[in-house]
Amino acid sequence: MLMRKPREGEIILTKSPAYLAGGASRNLTPARLSSILSSLDMGDVTDAMTLFDEMEEKDLHLGAVTQTRKLAVVSKERTVISASDDAEDVMIADFVREVFEGIPRMRETLTSLMTAVSHGFSIAEIIWDVSCGMVTVKDVLPRSQKHFDFVDQNDPSMLLDFPGYRALDSGEAMSLPRDKFIFHRHHGGNGNCLKAGLYRGVAWSYLFTNFTMKDWLTFMDLYGIPLRLGKYKNTADDKAREVLKNAVSNLGSDAAAVISDDTTIEFIQSAVTGNHTLFKEAAEYFNRQKSKRILGQTLTTEASEKGAYSLGQVHDRVRADIAAFDSMALDETLNADLIRPLVDFNFGERKRYPKVVTSLSTYGETDGKLEQLKKLLDLGAKVPARVAAEITGVKLLGDLDAPLLKQ
Repeated sequence: MLMRKPREGEIILTKSPAYLAGGASRNLTPARLSSILSSLDMGDVTDAMTLFDEMEEKDLHLGAVTQTRKLAVVSKERTVISASDDAEDVMIADFVREVFEGIPRMRETLTSLMTAVSHGFSIAEIIWDVSCGMVTVKDVLPRSQKHFDFVDQNDPSMLLDFPGYRALDSGEAMSLPRDKFIFHRHHGGNGNCLKAGLYRGVAWSYLFTNFTMKDWLTFMDLYGIPLRLGKYKNTADDKAREVLKNAVSNLGSDAAAVISDDTTIEFIQSAVTGNHTLFKEAAEYFNRQKSKRILGQTLTTEASEKGAYSLGQVHDRVRADIAAFDSMALDETLNADLIRPLVDFNFGERKRYPKVVTSLSTYGETDGKLEQLKKLLDLGAKVPARVAAEITGVKLLGDLDAPLLKQ
């Protein structure tokens, strides 16, 4: 018997309407960027979310480091642990685990939810399924942030924002239905998710990188190819001069030309004055700032004379700390917005709930925990197999409540 019935079916349109189309990064200027961020502070997220999407798509370095941070979390194994060793809690955890592991394309959804790190928040819609007197999860679908709006930047209240639910002329909106969406925030910005996204600061480096790249391309166009100077005699007619002009032009791309023996072409190498590596150094500087903001360091993304292996290990550990923090934050969101309502629908509200936990096997914590576990076994302590499964992330068969046996 169901304790409470969820809202079934999809609410948000899969296809974004035309007014949510891109273009925010086109002809971006400091004034335009300031305006976009100011609108974001006021709760209008459309232009900012569009800009952030385009930044990640167009800036290859930014896309790479952002993908690295996402995959450090999404690639880890997740499992469901019971609230206690009580038989009912174990039974509920087994049910939740079966449902959670049966959700299709869950890693894709988790990758989308990790967009909260860069954008400040992310949302996925839960498609509930009610059959045989039980509520399960049919799917969890990522939703664009551009479908949503905020009415209070200090205590954001999420509102649907798309044709069919919002009257664009009046600004009216529909509040999110209860237990229908997973709303993941990035922790930062003094609790305001509109200020928490890392791309807010990265946007300035992105802007200056674009300026630098345009200047660099102009520089290479002017100085990268030598000046071709064609000379003709005073007796040359218009046709001869036109032939010489075409020959000089073709040398720029074809590197071949046919001219008469009474004309000449000289190649004049442009003299470069000043620091001709300035544009390269500027581009590398801004890329380093992006790496620092997203990964907390640069040594694992760039080969440098100063990037010694030992220093790289230290910096990689810093990145591991960030990944562990991201994983715990994502687990908290899943437990609050997905696991808890799933339990409430089927078993009613409870004092304790099963939890989704991420294996931290490569985040530097497992070795210490396994050493402690070994010492406990050496002392003759009876430790349930469930504990080892939680530490290692390995799925063990058999009775998880049975004590581990020392070999």
